[in-house]
Amino acid sequence: MDSLRPKSAAIREKRLQAISAFYGKAETLLQEHADVQFTQRVRTFSQDVSSDIIKALEIISTIRNSAIVVHGTAGCAVARLSQQIFDENDSHWAITNLNERDSIMGSDVKLREGIRQVFKLHSPEIVFIVSTPVVAINNDDIESVVEELKEELGIAIVPVYADGFRSKIGSTGYDLVSHSIVKHVLPLKKADVSDYVNLLSISEKPNDLNEIYRLLNELGLRTNLFPRSTSLENIKRIRNAAFSISINPDEADYPGTVLQERYEIPFVQPVIPIGIENTSQWLANIALATGHESQARNLISREKAQLTQLLEQRAPEKKKVFISLQPAIAFGIANLLEELGIEVIGLKLTYVDKHHVANLEKLKADQPEFAFLVGEGQLFEEENLIRKLNPEIYIGDSGDFAVAIRSGIPVINLESIPVFGFSGVKNLITKIRKALSNNSFTKISAQNEAKTYTGEWLKKSPNWFIKQEVK
Repeated sequence: MDSLRPKSAAIREKRLQAISAFYGKAETLLQEHADVQFTQRVRTFSQDVSSDIIKALEIISTIRNSAIVVHGTAGCAVARLSQQIFDENDSHWAITNLNERDSIMGSDVKLREGIRQVFKLHSPEIVFIVSTPVVAINNDDIESVVEELKEELGIAIVPVYADGFRSKIGSTGYDLVSHSIVKHVLPLKKADVSDYVNLLSISEKPNDLNEIYRLLNELGLRTNLFPRSTSLENIKRIRNAAFSISINPDEADYPGTVLQERYEIPFVQPVIPIGIENTSQWLANIALATGHESQARNLISREKAQLTQLLEQRAPEKKKVFISLQPAIAFGIANLLEELGIEVIGLKLTYVDKHHVANLEKLKADQPEFAFLVGEGQLFEEENLIRKLNPEIYIGDSGDFAVAIRSGIPVINLESIPVFGFSGVKNLITKIRKALSNNSFTKISAQNEAKTYTGEWLKKSPNWFIKQEVK
């Protein structure tokens, strides 16, 4: 099957059986998966979360010498503004500003004008057209505009068909970008193989990438980054790579699979390199595939020796931690904490799919009574659960950690520290010690924070609004 034949990537609910609403034990999901597939559940009340449009823009805005045309109403521009504060590339963008008539009838005229304007003002090498819910409904003919203007302007023009409502899992937007780039920029023909690898990076921070580069350089591997922070030149080199290597397997699965299908580029998809054992396994798997086993053995031995003294100190023992992150990173952090002798008593994942079955089986074996929450955002459920569990440390990102601060729990914000590779082990231990040694801010914040939820609500089960989907 050619995954690139449709105009957009399949949503994760269909492709990976992904679910975005659940509260319970791993055993329940494993039984569902064994019978048929994970059961889709819905929330009868839900807070807003990042859509596929937001996630698509998050990647596109990092691509060098590019411009973005958001094809939709003025309100759709808010999606782009949400990324402005994190825009590491100072990307150029425009909105077609569809009116009421355009929303019904479509407007290829405004789309053409928008593309021509950003080309005239900024001379980009590549222009991305990001469709929106309005365009998904009126079925505007974007493809015809793309074919016409590619020839007229002599540049790459890539339509990304995000609609904001087909999938409840925002990470689908990552897949949409990779799908569109490979489909609309690269020729079908396989190229001659060169001596570098595609490093598939989606949401990794620059400091985390620096650690990954360091480790791969130690193995003697040259890399071509895709799709985050790439350029048109790098994109054109994708099909020449000897291998594709994932960092975060949840995010790199789609581009790695597509490149393997279309260009027969072997896809090396080891565990996420967080923690000592996972990073060692990540390096060993890559070394085995690429023929660099001796370099990997020496590197792993040296790095473990340097961490010996730190591990002997064992960090803060017997502390209870709540983790709220996307699944691969959450499971990676949980394994690292286990290595450090720190107990995970609560877990919230943005989603779960069939690739996480092994992690669920480990969770069931180690802690059969452990119940976890699935869902991006939904702070009302998360605060309910946190108050019941009463952890001593909260590990998450800036999207959710306010719920911990309101409860007086020290926070480890992973958006502010790199956690990948062997250096990430040192960074996390240092951050945990610092948070525990000085928690005055969280204590003061908890004392002065207005009550967010009523006592009546906090008595409810965290899954009060999660119901099985009725078809």
